[in-house]
Amino acid sequence: MSETSPKNIFEEIAKKANSSKEGKKIMKEWTGPYLGKIIQLETETERFYLVVTDQRMKVYDGEYPSPDLTFRGSSQVLSDVFTGKRSVGEAMKSWDILLMGAGHEGFILGKLITTVFLEA
Repeated sequence: MSETSPKNIFEEIAKKANSSKEGKKIMKEWTGPYLGKIIQLETETERFYLVVTDQRMKVYDGEYPSPDLTFRGSSQVLSDVFTGKRSVGEAMKSWDILLMGAGHEGFILGKLITTVFLEA
């Protein structure tokens, strides 16, 4: 059975967040007075980024020149972290994942992911 790539996971997260009333509320509070937040994800096979605005999340291929936060790790580790199979803290402690930038943005991203996946 093939594993789901981190990019596919975030495309599903974006789809759910964009159609969720609570997800849109979190994105609006998260971006505040800013035009948006940029989260970069880098694995051995993929580089993509999330653009989060006050009402929408979109996934783009490639690298953003100055993201707010970058997650770097193997596809397996990032998939495990963002599907809840492994804690981000444990992955950081073992150096399996590296966060660069404004780490606090990861907490809000985690809240958004949890919220949209727990909705019925």
